[in-house]
Amino acid sequence: MKTIHFNTGRLYQPDGQKITATLHDDGVVTFFDHSRTVIGEFPLGEHATFNEACVMDSYDNGLHRGTVRAWQDGTVAGECNSVWVQP
Repeated sequence: MKTIHFNTGRLYQPDGQKITATLHDDGVVTFFDHSRTVIGEFPLGEHATFNEACVMDSYDNGLHRGTVRAWQDGTVAGECNSVWVQP
């Protein structure tokens, strides 16, 4: 499992758009947009690398879906996407 934190710089909040995303061992990525309270899940699939670009490609193009797993990862205290950390 690998978790990344990034700020897109989009002005959804005064301090930008903060996103936390996790690549799980089964090849599924979950993310939480802390600024807009949006969750999502998508398979890493065709993306060669797990990084900000692959997360934003899936997010911006609607290739993600809301799932219980994504919700738990993002909103349950102590889960992998629940806290945004300054990179």
